[in-house]
Amino acid sequence: MDMFRGSLDAAAAAAATIGRSDKVAGILNKRLDDDLGEIVLEIHSSDESTVHPANVVLIQALAISRASNTIYPYSDLVDWWVSRLEKDAELVRQGEQGGKYIFLLNNTFDVLQMVRRQRASSASDQLASRLGSVIEGYKRSYLDECWAPLNRLNLEEFTAQFLATCECQMTWKVTAELRYQLRREIVDLIVPSYEVSLSALRGLNGPMVGNKKQKKYTGEQLEEEIRGLFEG
Repeated sequence: MDMFRGSLDAAAAAAATIGRSDKVAGILNKRLDDDLGEIVLEIHSSDESTVHPANVVLIQALAISRASNTIYPYSDLVDWWVSRLEKDAELVRQGEQGGKYIFLLNNTFDVLQMVRRQRASSASDQLASRLGSVIEGYKRSYLDECWAPLNRLNLEEFTAQFLATCECQMTWKVTAELRYQLRREIVDLIVPSYEVSLSALRGLNGPMVGNKKQKKYTGEQLEEEIRGLFEG
């Protein structure tokens, strides 16, 4: 009889938890629909460093879910937030390659830092892992759009495009930790290939690299230029 009563109590508790979860899920859905509907990103005054107001809504929704001890699918919350972020990113720095990805990276990293400051838990660890994967995806897209194409150019075209890209992105604002990551990944992506091409050209032409007057940068000089990116 005691075992049977214990099973009933456990079932009742589980049912109550499910009911509470459904109730809180409904509240969260309405909260997100209302808040995200009211959020307006001021596009004309926004750039890659603008913190999207949806970031705060996401963190608050996650806090409500956690405080209610409910099992709410964090992935759904993050999906809604990512969708809104990516929609507005299309309007930031229009016509400038890579601008939308820097906006997405800055905002995703902003949320990741807020999650890291919260009390450690299995749920927060899972969320941090999800956000980390999103960040890696945006970094790949940014590198593919802005820097990978340089590896397919000859040296003269490379130099011209490299300098133009650096000039454009020199004043972009990127949070410190992310800034250092991006610089390192840009170096790793383009400098080794450039040095191979430069070495091959020197082998063909001897000490005087080509007959044209355009300056040929060393790998170290490229790295120095890259270290100046994203200083705002």
